Amino acid sequence: MQPIIDFPHSMWISQHTVRFAFNDEISHTNFCAVQAFSQFLKKQLRHHLVESVASYHTVTAYVKQKIDIVPLRTQWLEMQASTNEGTNRLLKIPVCYDEEFALDIQRVMDFTGLSFEDIKTVHMSKSYYVYLIGFLPGFPYLGELDSKLFVPRLKKPRVAVSASSVGVGGGQTGIYPVDSPGGWNIIGKTPLDLFDVNGKEPFLFALGDEVQFYEVTKQQFWEMKSKGV
Repeated sequence: MQPIIDFPHSMWISQHTVRFAFNDEISHTNFCAVQAFSQFLKKQLRHHLVESVASYHTVTAYVKQKIDIVPLRTQWLEMQASTNEGTNRLLKIPVCYDEEFALDIQRVMDFTGLSFEDIKTVHMSKSYYVYLIGFLPGFPYLGELDSKLFVPRLKKPRVAVSASSVGVGGGQTGIYPVDSPGGWNIIGKTPLDLFDVNGKEPFLFALGDEVQFYEVTKQQFWEMKSKGV
């Protein structure tokens, strides 16, 4: 049985904007709470809600008119018992950590004190969840990264980072869906294409997906790339 999540702190930002805040942290518990509460608002306020915007620990609701928060507290507690579980996908993502692709591996080694092999092992040692999609369309913010790999982003972002590059920055890891500027520490690359303009679902990742990385050699990388796997 899932633990009951307390009703978040609420604060009116304007006459038509109310923000609901859970604990100020990046965590899977917070992520689940935010996603569940966002769906809850869409159901309960469907006639009054213009839009709801979820972040790491808040849900901001834009409403047509000021609403009474008090009944929502009771409805939130009652609704949790019927929350659906286990609907997220598990995606296993191949990564080549070869130095040709791991542009910032030396920087990560210097900051963490870990060896090249240890960095790979730690990065692949756990599952991650897609907590947010931005700063580029389809860019997955994956958490939570093991604290051993916490490295600040580059002070001077690169002008160009190639699509499918895997990076770490702060407490998260992510994958560039398209060629773009960027300041994440690049430690590898996946042969998968994260963006397909002609696909039914153009982006590989969706909010809430569970992600596991596994290593492939450079030869396997190019074989998979050529087959479009």
